[in-house]
Amino acid sequence: MLGKTLISCTLGLVCVAQTANCSEGDDIPQRAQTVSDVIDRPGVLTPRGQWSFDTSLSYTQNSSNKVSVVGYTVLPTLIVGRIEVSDADRTTVTVGLTARYGLTNATELEVRLPYVYRNDQIATRPIQDGSNADVVNTTIDGGGMGDVELAIRHQFNFDSAPYWVGGLRVKSDTGRSPYDVSIDEGSNSFSDVPTGSGFWSFEPNISMIYPTDPAVLYASLSYIYNLEENVTVGDTKADVDLGDTIALAGGMGFSVNPDLSFSLGLSHKTILKSKVNGSSADDAKLLQLDALTFGVNYAFSPRASLNVSAQAGLTEDTPDFQLTIRVPFNL
Repeated sequence: MLGKTLISCTLGLVCVAQTANCSEGDDIPQRAQTVSDVIDRPGVLTPRGQWSFDTSLSYTQNSSNKVSVVGYTVLPTLIVGRIEVSDADRTTVTVGLTARYGLTNATELEVRLPYVYRNDQIATRPIQDGSNADVVNTTIDGGGMGDVELAIRHQFNFDSAPYWVGGLRVKSDTGRSPYDVSIDEGSNSFSDVPTGSGFWSFEPNISMIYPTDPAVLYASLSYIYNLEENVTVGDTKADVDLGDTIALAGGMGFSVNPDLSFSLGLSHKTILKSKVNGSSADDAKLLQLDALTFGVNYAFSPRASLNVSAQAGLTEDTPDFQLTIRVPFNL
């Protein structure tokens, strides 16, 4: 989450640009539309008393292939049982509306309302059964409200670069939790698609923005802390503590002209082991998520712009591809 927010803000894609000594009557854009705006006017948050909005559409594709042995090995070259090859394709479309309000020229509040649609398809082929066709276990699709997010940000300095912005993001559990969805015993998959994590989380973060004409360099660090929840799976209750996340991101935005800019970024997340009833399972592991992002932003008016970004996963646990279209604007 921080990587997306940082790319949006620091590269002039949705940043508010207004210095501390600008008066309300100054005839300048209220919101930075390109990287050059961040260089000229280093305020990067919504000005005092102003509203800004952001509409977004995100498409995420993730696939996985797995070979499993249902049985046991007698010798290194002899397997008793059945070998299965499964292929899972998961598509997620998220429509989001974000509103920001400037408490002061250095502090802003944010609320984000997401709607999530998912389509999951899983096919399994038992190799040793002599079947030539894939056996589709299940196809699940559906949607609903995702997890609503609230955030507050504060810019610590205006006079000299680098500029530092700190924040706190709170994610609710308004989406449909995976633990609220029953499991189909035949296919061992969800009977409906979850649209949220089912857990409250808190994310303190710090961002650095360094303008160096005609580019803007950025970096960020955040930590996502998930609250432990008591959940029910079937007839069993358990205290589940999702693994916390350490996130790092960095990159560069480059201004081609006053209306057009592009960005390159690299993000890394380490998801710590989850715990059930205070202990981690023997097969629990750290997850490493790395992604490369490329974005293009075009300002079609002083108060609005169009941003298109593509993200490619670099590790096995990262989604394969994500395309995001955003239209930030202010009133």
